[in-house]
Amino acid sequence: MAHKSFAVIGLGQFGRSIVKELVDNGMDVIAIDVKDSVTSEVARELPTTFTADSTDEKALKELGVNDVDAAIVAFGDNQEASVLTTVILRELGVKNIIVRVDDDYYVPIMKKLGATEVITPQKAAGTALANRIGNEDFQDYYKLDSKYSVVSIIINPGFFPTTLKEMNPKNVYGVNIVLVRRGTKSFVPGGNDSLLPDDTVYVVGTSKEISAFREAINGKKKK
Repeated sequence: MAHKSFAVIGLGQFGRSIVKELVDNGMDVIAIDVKDSVTSEVARELPTTFTADSTDEKALKELGVNDVDAAIVAFGDNQEASVLTTVILRELGVKNIIVRVDDDYYVPIMKKLGATEVITPQKAAGTALANRIGNEDFQDYYKLDSKYSVVSIIINPGFFPTTLKEMNPKNVYGVNIVLVRRGTKSFVPGGNDSLLPDDTVYVVGTSKEISAFREAINGKKKK
C-alpha cells in the first residue's frame, strides 16, 4: 500500500509534534515554515523540510504541496496567514485541508474558505486540564466529539478485583472500557478479564457516564 503524503505548514511545537508522529508512522511529509531558524532544526531529522512563505502560491506548488493527500496548517498565531494559506491550498486542489485555529470565531470562516477540518488545540487542552485537575485519578482526557470523551482512570489500591462480566460497565454505567494498562503491558479486555488495583483503564462515554463509573470504582471525589 502506498504511503500517504502530507504537508505540515508551521513548525512550532504543535506542528513539530504532527511531523514526528507522521514520520514515525511511515508517512511522506513535507515540512514548511517561514523561518530559517526553525526549518534548520527540523531538517536535521527530516530532509524534506523547507523554508517558504505559505501565502505564496507559487512557492507551495514548487514544493509539491498540490500533490499531497492532506495539508495541515499548524500555526495559530497569524490568522491572516492561516486564511490566505487555506484559500491557496484549496486553489491548488488539496483535497484534505486541516487548519488549526485558536479562536472559535474563525472555525466557521475556515470551513467556508475550504478547510475540511478545523481543530482548536488550545481549547481541547483547556478542557482536558479542567477535567484532570477536577478528578485526581484522571490521567488523560480526550474529547472525541460534542458528546463523547475517552478518559484514562487509575484504579485505586483498595479496589477489589472484579471481572468486566460482573461489573457490566456498558449496561450499568453506559461506558465502554477499550483498553487496560497494567504495568508495562496493555491489552483490550474481554468479559472474563478482571480490573485490578493500580490498573489504568481507558473509558469511552459521556462526561456524566464516565463520572458515574469513576465514582463506582474509586469512590466519591475528595472535597
